[in-house]
Amino acid sequence: MSSNGTRWKKVANDDSVRLVVGRPRHIPRRRREEIANILAQELVSSRQIVDVRRHAARHGAFHIMLRALKETPEWGRLKEMSLRSDILAILALRYVAGTIYDILDRTIELPTDTVAQQSFSGLVGLTLNTWRRKTGDELLAKGVDEVTAVDVRGEVPGMLRLAFKESLSPAVEELELYQQMIARMKEMLPKGGEEASMERALFEYLSKVDQFSELMRRNKEMQRIIDLMGKLDVEYGGASRETRSFATSEAYDIGPSKDVQHVVPVELLKLKVPILRTLFLSQMLEGQLLTYRLRGLDWSQEPEPERRGPVIALIDASGSMSGEPELIAKAFILMLARRMEREGRDVKVILFAAEDWKLELNLADKKMAAKSLLDTVCRHFEGNTDFNSALRTGLEVLSDKDYRGADVLFFTDGESKVTDEDLVKEWKDLRRRTGSRIFTLIVGSDQAGGLEELSDQTWILPTSTWDVEGSPSNLIRIIAEG
Repeated sequence: MSSNGTRWKKVANDDSVRLVVGRPRHIPRRRREEIANILAQELVSSRQIVDVRRHAARHGAFHIMLRALKETPEWGRLKEMSLRSDILAILALRYVAGTIYDILDRTIELPTDTVAQQSFSGLVGLTLNTWRRKTGDELLAKGVDEVTAVDVRGEVPGMLRLAFKESLSPAVEELELYQQMIARMKEMLPKGGEEASMERALFEYLSKVDQFSELMRRNKEMQRIIDLMGKLDVEYGGASRETRSFATSEAYDIGPSKDVQHVVPVELLKLKVPILRTLFLSQMLEGQLLTYRLRGLDWSQEPEPERRGPVIALIDASGSMSGEPELIAKAFILMLARRMEREGRDVKVILFAAEDWKLELNLADKKMAAKSLLDTVCRHFEGNTDFNSALRTGLEVLSDKDYRGADVLFFTDGESKVTDEDLVKEWKDLRRRTGSRIFTLIVGSDQAGGLEELSDQTWILPTSTWDVEGSPSNLIRIIAEG
């Protein structure tokens, strides 16, 4: 995040803000830009008005509007969120600047029932006229004084606060939802993901109406996916092997060694006599001390983990997977990516459906992970299932030298069959040559469609409940442990 001294400039000059500023209005372009700059400074940094009279003379009606705006709860909430994120500040500025322009441009109609309200309406007209002519700033200062003088009951600030509340409340709700989504994305993605990349990816979604509406529709599904990931995470930890630390303890013989911890007591007597102490040290270095020999396995030190190869996940994205299987598949994809990152292993995730259709997800690429996540969550699973096409895709990936010997995972509901015998033969030959392991997880069905003939192991997973041993997390653990 930039320093406060430069952040407001970055926020004010964002392309999406400039689109709001650039929209033709009765307000001169230079004044629109100045208002946007002032609001950006107020949102993300501190801005002091040294000479109130001069500020009123320059900004007229906007001077009164800014004071009323800063007194609203909506402004306080928008400022609080803007301080946390450049993207949130940009979104907030778009809403606030647009509202200010609409009031000055009379797109938003304000009441004129009282003398004070009528006076403010006159000040708005005077402000626009003065700005267009670029003269008469002193008239604006007098206009501000007049509104203040007749508004003894504070009707104008109250009217403006109400207008801001009606216009900015939806903005506050949207930005709070945006924050929730960022928090959810952080829960879903591998831990190495950058928050700035997540924000930018989400911002791109928010800027497109169709993508934004789909994301809003999928909002509850995101939480369900997170809940499923949490279940997998608990099961992964609960079912994992416990690392125990203990030493061998059964003595069965005596012989020479340098194991001082298990030296025969009589050898320790040498340490009491100076000349024998030297002999003791010499025998220890040469491994000639009489020591107990112990029987059993020594697990006091955990072996160094060996470097394991990449993982290729072929995920069924056909229409028959819609509903709970689809949510489980998405949770599984994200959990697999997170776990393999922890293991230092690359993951290539490929969605497959109808013949020759596939979509590769870049969850291992930190810069692309957030976009791939949103594309995955918002994607409709549709079309038919074609195992033959999926197998061909797997063979293509395994032919890449970077993925030679990779573990391969099929995640499907089994609503297809392997019919190409040549493909089956190629897969079996490949397993024999490269040592690749192939796992199949069937969700919501008890049929594997011929994939069981190619697989080292096959799991059948109900869509509602499962135990730890039958859980997808068990499969993730097996793959992770090599």
